Amino acid sequence: MTIKKDTFEKFIPNSYGWTDWIEQLRYRATSVDSLRSCFPRITAEELETFIQSGIRFKFAVTPYFLSLIQQKAGAPFPNDPLWMQVKLYNEESDSHSSSYDDIHVNWELTEEMPNSLIHHKYPDRAILRVADHCFAYCSYCYLTRRTLDRMSKREEPQGKRWGQAIRYLRANPAIQDVLISGGDPLLFPNSRIESMLKELREIPSIKTIRLNTRALSFNPFRIDEDLVAIFREYDLTALEVHFSHPNELTREVDQALKLLDQSSHRPLLLWRAPLLRGINSSPEVMCNLLLGLYKRRILPYYLFHYAPYTLSRQSLATSVREGVRLMNSLKRTIPGAAVPRYTLFHPSGKQEIPLEEEGTPEFQYCEKPESENRFIRFKNWRGDWVEYPDIPDNATCFHKRTRD
Repeated sequence: MTIKKDTFEKFIPNSYGWTDWIEQLRYRATSVDSLRSCFPRITAEELETFIQSGIRFKFAVTPYFLSLIQQKAGAPFPNDPLWMQVKLYNEESDSHSSSYDDIHVNWELTEEMPNSLIHHKYPDRAILRVADHCFAYCSYCYLTRRTLDRMSKREEPQGKRWGQAIRYLRANPAIQDVLISGGDPLLFPNSRIESMLKELREIPSIKTIRLNTRALSFNPFRIDEDLVAIFREYDLTALEVHFSHPNELTREVDQALKLLDQSSHRPLLLWRAPLLRGINSSPEVMCNLLLGLYKRRILPYYLFHYAPYTLSRQSLATSVREGVRLMNSLKRTIPGAAVPRYTLFHPSGKQEIPLEEEGTPEFQYCEKPESENRFIRFKNWRGDWVEYPDIPDNATCFHKRTRD
C-alpha cells in the first residue's frame, strides 16, 4: 500500500521530519481539535463519541498511520479497517457481563507480579512491561487498564521497578526467556534499549530475549540503523510485531525490514494480533494478511481471540466458533508455516483453541441455563478446569441483546 503522506505531512512542520520517528511521535493526533484538523468533515456523532470516551480513555495516532486511513471528502470511511482500530467507541462499561469494567482481568494476576513491571506467570519465562504508553493506541488493547485507561496510575518510579526486576530475574534462574513489552518498549531512546538488553544479557540464566512492539505498524521509522546495531550487539532473539490488516504492510515497513537484513542480524520476526470483527475476520483479508507476512519472512505466530473485559469488545469481537470457522477456511489455502496458532487469553494462562466447531472433551462450548451468556469450559496447561466468557455466534444478536 502506498501512503498519502502529502495530506498529513503538513502536521509535521519540517517536511524532512516525516521520516523522523520522534517527530512522528511529537505530532500525533491526541485531541478532538487535532482530529478535526486531520478530518475536517468528520461526523458530529463521531466527534461526540471522542469527547465522551476521551474523558477516560486515551487517544493518540501518528501522522503516518493516519495517512493510511481511507477517507472521502475530509472524513474517514466509517468501516476503514485502520480507522476502526484507533477510533473510540461509544459503549457503556456495564452493557455485557464480559465488557470492560476496570475490575476483571484476563491475563495479569496480582500474585504473579513481584512488582508492576515484571509478570511471572510460567515457570521458565517472564514479561517485563517496561512502558505503559504506545506510539498510538489500539481501541481493543487487552491491557486496557495499563495503557488506555486514564484512571490507572503507576506512581512507582521506573528505575526502582527495573532494579527490582533485575534482582528478581537473578534470584530465579529457572527463568530462561524474557519478553520486553509494555505498552511499547521502543518508545525509549536507543540508549535505554541498549542498557536494558545489556543488563539482561549479563544474567547467565537468561538464554533468549524477545521484544514486543507495534512500531512497524504505527511508526516504522523507529527502526533505525542504531537500533538495529543494538539488536545485533546484544543478540536479540525475536522481535514480536503486530499488524492487524494487510493495508499496514507498506513500503515503509519493507524499508525497516531491509535495515534488519543489512545488519547481518535479523531477529526471528514473530507476528501476533487479535481477531477483529470487520477488520480481519473475513477469509480473504486474513489470507492476504498472513501471506503478506509470510512473504516478508515474518512468521505468523499467534492469532488471539478478542479478550473478555477489554474495551470495544461489543463492537469488534467474534465468537470463538466464528474464529474456528475462519481458521478452518485457511486450510489448504495458504502454506502451513503461514497459519498461526488460534489462542485465547485467560488468567490461568494462554490456551490454544482446537479447530473443532463442536469442541473436544477438554474444550467445551456451554451456555448458562435460562441465559444467553455463552462460555467455554476447558482444561488449562496446569490440568485445571476453568471458564472463559464467550459471545453468541451471531454478532448482530450480541449487539441487540446488550443494547436492549
